[in-house]
Amino acid sequence: MALDQRNQASAIAFGLRLFGTFAVSVAFLFGLSRLLLPSWSFIPSVYLTPLTLPDLTPNPGLWWYFFIEMFDAFRSFFLGVFWLHMLSYSVPFCLRFRKQPLAAVVFMMGTIAIFEPYANIADVGAWLSSLTLLSHTFESLAALLYTTLLGPAFHHLWIYAGSGNANFFYAITLVWALALLILMTDTVYSVLRDEWETERPEGKGKEVRQI
Repeated sequence: MALDQRNQASAIAFGLRLFGTFAVSVAFLFGLSRLLLPSWSFIPSVYLTPLTLPDLTPNPGLWWYFFIEMFDAFRSFFLGVFWLHMLSYSVPFCLRFRKQPLAAVVFMMGTIAIFEPYANIADVGAWLSSLTLLSHTFESLAALLYTTLLGPAFHHLWIYAGSGNANFFYAITLVWALALLILMTDTVYSVLRDEWETERPEGKGKEVRQI
C-alpha cells in the first residue's frame, strides 16, 4: 500500500501487480533459503511456529503467560482468537488511513510489535524508528523508560535471585504493553488531528469535542 501513492487507473491492475511482486519476492526467498539449507524443514520452523506457539519461553509479549495457564482443550480456540485479534486491526487502519498509507503501515508495525506471539525488542525498535517518519512529538515515549528499567530487575528476581515469581515479570510486560498502547493511541490521535487541521485550518489549535 505504501509503494505508490499516485492515483491508479485501475485498482484491479494495481492489486494484481502488487500481488505479483509479492509472490515473486516470496518465491525468490524460498528458493534462496532452499539453496542454502539441506531441506524444506525451515518452512514449518519459520512459519508454523508463531501459529502453533510450541515454545512458551517468557518474553516481553502477552501470550506466553496466558497459554501457560491455558487448559490444552481450549488452546486451539484461543490461538485463533488471538490471531484474529491481530488481524482485525489491518482492515480499519487501511480503510481509515487510505489517504495516508505511511501512517497505516506505521500503525500496523506498532500492532505487530505489541501483540505478536514472540514479542521482541527488535520489532519495537523498528516501530519506534518508523515513528520518526511522522512529523509529531510523542511525550508518552517517556513511559517506556519505566518498564525498560524494571523489566530486567524483575526478570533477575524471578530467574536468578529466586525471590520473585512469574507474576513479577508478567506484570512488567503488561505495563510494557500498556506503555506501547498509550504510544499507539497518541500516534493515531496525532495523525487524525493533523488530518483534521489540514482540512479545517480555522480549527488549528482549538479543542475538539465530539457532539
